[in-house]
Amino acid sequence: MISRSGSQNFFVAHYEWLALGVGIVVLLAGGAVLALSLGSDPDAAAADELARIDRMKPSETGVKPLEMQSFESAMSLMRKPPVLAEVSETAASFLASERRVICKGTAEKPCGKAIPGDVKACPVCPFCGLKQEEEKKVVLDADGDGLPDDWERRFGLNPNDSSDASADTDGDGFTNAEEYAAGTDPTNAKDHPDYLDSLSIVLPLKETYMPFVFTRATQIPSGWRCEFFDANQKDDYGRMGRTLTAAIGEEIGASVKKPSGYVLKGYERKETKRQRKGMKGMMVTVDVSEATVERKSDGKSIKLVIVESKKTKPAPVDVQATLSYERGTVKTFNVVPGDELDLNGTKYKVVAIERVGKGAKVTVANSLSGKKRVLEALEQ
Repeated sequence: MISRSGSQNFFVAHYEWLALGVGIVVLLAGGAVLALSLGSDPDAAAADELARIDRMKPSETGVKPLEMQSFESAMSLMRKPPVLAEVSETAASFLASERRVICKGTAEKPCGKAIPGDVKACPVCPFCGLKQEEEKKVVLDADGDGLPDDWERRFGLNPNDSSDASADTDGDGFTNAEEYAAGTDPTNAKDHPDYLDSLSIVLPLKETYMPFVFTRATQIPSGWRCEFFDANQKDDYGRMGRTLTAAIGEEIGASVKKPSGYVLKGYERKETKRQRKGMKGMMVTVDVSEATVERKSDGKSIKLVIVESKKTKPAPVDVQATLSYERGTVKTFNVVPGDELDLNGTKYKVVAIERVGKGAKVTVANSLSGKKRVLEALEQ
C-alpha cells in the first residue's frame, strides 16, 4: 500500500518525464489534425490550391484600381495653390491663404461679410452690392518734394532733386508743384492751371442801395402815378422823410430840389393770398405790385415791390466785390455783375455776386469757353 506522501514523492521524482510525455502527445495530436486538414496527399492538396488560384478572375486578385480623382485634385492644388494675399509693392505673402476683407457697408446698410480682397476687375460686394474701397497705390517720392517719382520722370524732372518742385520749367508763371496739383503739363506753357486759382474775394462786400422804397400806386387818367419814400430827405417842414412821386416816364422826385436820379418806367399791379398771422385758415389779399425804375446814370433797370411799411430797408441796387489777383504782381479789382476781367490775356466775366451770411460767393465765367467757376469766401 502506497502512502499519500509516497505518491507525492513519485510525481516529484518523475516530473520531467511526465511533462515530456504530455508534450509528445500534444505534438502527435497537432500533426494528426494538420494531416487531416491537408488530406492524405500534401502534393495533391498543393496542386488543387494552384488550380483554384488560376481559376480566379482578375478582379479577385486582391488589388483594386486606384481612385485618381483625389490624386488629380492634389496635383491641381500643387500646380496652382490658393493665394490669399497678392505679392505687390505694399504687401507680400508666403504660403498664405486667399486674402479676405470685411465689407463695412454703410450706417444705413451694414454688411460685415468676409469678401475676396482682390476684387479689382469688379469691385462690388456680392452680399450687399456696395462698392468696396480700392487698395491705395504706394506713391514713391524719393526727394520728398511732393512730386511722385513716376510723374517727375514722365516730364524729364529729377526724382532726386527737391528743388524742381518750386521751379517753373515751361516759364508760364506756375511752379511744377502747381502744375502737378492742377494736372497740367509742366513742360507746355499753353497747358497751365486756371488763372482763377489765383483769384480770391476780399471781404466785406460793398452794396449800393436804392434811395427810396415803393409805397403806393394811384390810377390817374393817363395811367398810374407811384409814390416812393426817401427816409434820408427832409420834407417841407424839416422832418426826416420825404414822399416822392412820378408818373410813368417821369423822373422820381423831379419836383423837389434833389431829384432821385431814377425814372419810373412801368407799373404792374399784382396781388397774392397769404395766411393771416395767428389765424389758421384765414387768408388775406396782399398787394405785391411792382414798379420798374431805371437809373439815369447807366440805364440799369430795377424792379421794386411795394412795401407795407415806410420803415422797410431799401433794396440793394449793386453788390460790389473786391477781388485780389495774386499771380506775379498783386492786383485788385472792384467789380459788379457784368464786369469783365483780364487775367494774363484771358478774359473772364463776373456773372453774379452773392452775400452768404458774412461771407460771399462770386460766379465768374470764361468769356471764350463759357465755363463757370464759383469763388467763395467765409466770414471774416
